Order: sequence, then C-alpha cells, then structure tokens
Amino acid sequence: MLRDRFEELVTESVKLVHTMTRCQFAVGDMALEIEPLRGHGGHQPAEGEDTLSVEASLRVFAEEIGLSFHTVRTYRWVAARWPVDQRQEGVSFEVHRILASAPDAYEQIKDPPLNERTGRHQWSGDAAKRAAGWSTATPVTAQEKIESIRDLAADETVAALAACELLQRPEVAFRAMRDRQARERVNQAQFDQADLVEEGEEDWWDEPHEADDAEDGDSVDPARIVRGFHRAMEFTDLVGVCQGFVAGASRLVPRLRGREFTEAQVELVGRQLEKIRATADWIESAVATGRVDLDEALAELLRGQ
Repeated sequence: MLRDRFEELVTESVKLVHTMTRCQFAVGDMALEIEPLRGHGGHQPAEGEDTLSVEASLRVFAEEIGLSFHTVRTYRWVAARWPVDQRQEGVSFEVHRILASAPDAYEQIKDPPLNERTGRHQWSGDAAKRAAGWSTATPVTAQEKIESIRDLAADETVAALAACELLQRPEVAFRAMRDRQARERVNQAQFDQADLVEEGEEDWWDEPHEADDAEDGDSVDPARIVRGFHRAMEFTDLVGVCQGFVAGASRLVPRLRGREFTEAQVELVGRQLEKIRATADWIESAVATGRVDLDEALAELLRGQ
C-alpha cells in the first residue's frame, strides 16, 4: 500500500474513533440516567415504582438498542468515572476505560507519554496499560519482556526447559555466568547433582526393570543409558507442554473478564478447544497404552479439516 494512502486511512480512522468515543460516552451517560451509580444497596425504587433491578433495567435498555448488557454496563461505568468536564478530547474511549481505575486518572490523562515511533506525545491502548500498571499484550521495554517471560515460565518444569534452551546460546550462557548469584546457583546445582550420583540415584533415567536385571559388577550398557535419558527428556517435554498450557491459560483467562467476542471469534475458540480436548485424549491413551497412532477422525481434526 502506498504511504500517502495509508496516511489518508489513518486520518479518516482517527475521525471515526473520535466519533465512536463520543457515541460510547453518550450511551454510557444515558445508561447512567436510567440507572445512576449508587453506593452499596443499589437500585432503590420509589413507592409504586416497577421493581426492576439495576441489572434487569440495563438488560432491557441494552436489548432495545441492540447492544449486549456487558457493553452497556461498561459504557455506564466509564461514563460515571469520567465526568464530562474531565473527558479528554481526542483521547479514545478505550484509553479512558483503561485509565479509569488509576487513582490519579484525571491528571494522568492530561500528560500523554512520548510515542517513540511517531515522536509525538499521544495515548495508545498499550501506553494506557503501562500507565495504569497493567501488563501489555505486546511487551516493549526490557522489563516488560522479562516479566512476560517470568509469567510464562511460572511453572518450575517449564522454567527448567526454557533455561536449558536459552543456555545453549553461547552469548546467553556467557552473560548469565557474569551474574554472581546465577553463577553460584549453577555451581551449587552441580554439587547437588554430584551428590546424587554418589548416592546411586542416577538410575532414575534407566529403562524400567533393566537396572534390576544387571548383576553386581556387570558393565553398564552406554546405549541403554542414552536411550533411557532420551525417554526421560521426552517425558519431561510432555509434562512441560501440559503444564505450559495450564500456566498460559491461568495467565490469560482472568484477563478476559468483561471482554466481548464476535460470533466468529467464539466459533474459532470452540474449534481450538475441540482440538485441545481431542489431543488430551490422545495423550492420555498414549501414556496408558503406549500406542501413539491417530485414528482418521482425530488426524483430520488436528489438521483443521
């Protein structure tokens, strides 16, 4: 796409976003008029008034205007958090929503951060999340990337596998060993491993029952040890994949609170979950029986057909 055309589309889209922001605040203000935000106790109907609850009346309102209840509830809350005189012209509704829970939101929104790409001070969704102390979908700074890696490797098995993978990079290993604490931990781990070998606990990688079959003084088959070691690594990888999925889901699912998804998105997630369930059954069967072959239906499902 030509650069000039891209700039034209950006300019038109900015105008649309500003219009959309005004519309979102307008709907939120109307929802507030229907059901003002109150303290604990909620809706207090006057004598003789139809006793619709706050949620029920907002659901009726949402249905009448063609929006979901959750969308209307979000618009209402943001509109209540941002009085008209505190709303910033040219700043999207999304940024207002993210900054709404910040204790110094009214002052903070007046001081947009510098966008290093454009060289202008302006708000974006990720910039607002950083200002509000949220984690961003796309980590930019070194600290954000470190925190993202730390979240993904919260499980000890995943962390160990990741560390082994990263330390295979010579530059990474060199820099890691310049850190005194990291160097001490590695040295201590080496001593601990040596202690395990001396205590005879290194046989954890042996193939089942083969260690018991060896007579005292028999030579150890190096091929058997390597074969057992590879099997142990495969088992660790399998556990790491499972725990990595659980850790990732535990990190991501709580962030979905209040999110709205299209029918197409819901359908796509449903298809992926179907694959996950089928794959979990496949893993369970393989571990229980040792058979790893796929039936045709599962093969087609995993191929996305």
